[in-house]
Amino acid sequence: MSIQISDCTIRDGGYLTGKNFPPEFIHGVIDGLIRAGIDYVETGFLQTQVNGESIVYHDSKDVRKYIPSFKGNTEFVGFCDNSRYSVENLDDCDGESFENLRISFAKHEWREAIKFCAEAKAKGYYVFVQPMDAPGYTDEERKELIFAVNEIEPEAFAIVDTFGAMHLEDLYRIFKNVDQLLDRKIKIGLHSHNNLHLSCALAEQLIMMAEETNRNVAIDGALFGMGRGAGNACTEQLVNFLNTRYGKHYDLPVLLDTIEKYIIPLKQTIYWGYDIPMFICGSESAHVDNIYYLQKNMNCSYRELHEVIHSMDIEERKRYGANYSKGDFTILQNAYKVYKNERK
Repeated sequence: MSIQISDCTIRDGGYLTGKNFPPEFIHGVIDGLIRAGIDYVETGFLQTQVNGESIVYHDSKDVRKYIPSFKGNTEFVGFCDNSRYSVENLDDCDGESFENLRISFAKHEWREAIKFCAEAKAKGYYVFVQPMDAPGYTDEERKELIFAVNEIEPEAFAIVDTFGAMHLEDLYRIFKNVDQLLDRKIKIGLHSHNNLHLSCALAEQLIMMAEETNRNVAIDGALFGMGRGAGNACTEQLVNFLNTRYGKHYDLPVLLDTIEKYIIPLKQTIYWGYDIPMFICGSESAHVDNIYYLQKNMNCSYRELHEVIHSMDIEERKRYGANYSKGDFTILQNAYKVYKNERK
């Protein structure tokens, strides 16, 4: 059994800064993660539309400026959303940039996304298949997806808790289902959000279940949990758990230095972490932008946040339903109006 950590501080943390970090931050965080022995480091976003953001790239060549000559045992990862990037823009893997590519997609996109994954693998990348919203799949839907994944034999298939909605029993059920169906050569990944304050518990639970079935796994974390909304599992906590319980040799003091120098100063001006609005996101399986919009534009109380989101159809809450495109909050606005009218 192999247990690996994938750090997404730069990519997931980038949501908090408009996908911009100063070069010294990027180089410093990468250096710290390498020296600590972290297995995978995400470098940022591949997008068709690039507007000069420091961690948004057109292809792997754009990332080379951040890849150091000394990599230790660390591998680098590119990330793209199936709906925001085209495989035609992806250059062949040449070993001078990231070697691994995560491809994220919504449930209704999975068939075209699997084709994308196959084409990326043909270009020489180790592909991580990242279907969003794992709890949103029925067992039959997940079975159909996994059979297609097995056909292309990627490096990993992830359980992604997009809305921070999973409890331990949800993970147990989903992992058992995935572990039974997924080809044994394929790793199982976990990417969680800390809306219910369970990210590290979920990670430990998955590792212990994987130990029982001798399944290779890769667990996502971020330094100090840095990420949009409630943030992610904490890389430093994962390191401590694996060093203590599984005899790993990640360098925790190096991570603590890196957090103190690069992450803690950001907390002065940027907020992330568990709070009640993010709890509401997780408890209702809602997209974080819905909460942000209601807080900013409607000045909702906690009760109002919960009741407006709860009144919406489950797919509408996720912002992936029909006629609910990026930036269009019409459905949310209507739900708020109905809620207020009912209480007059």
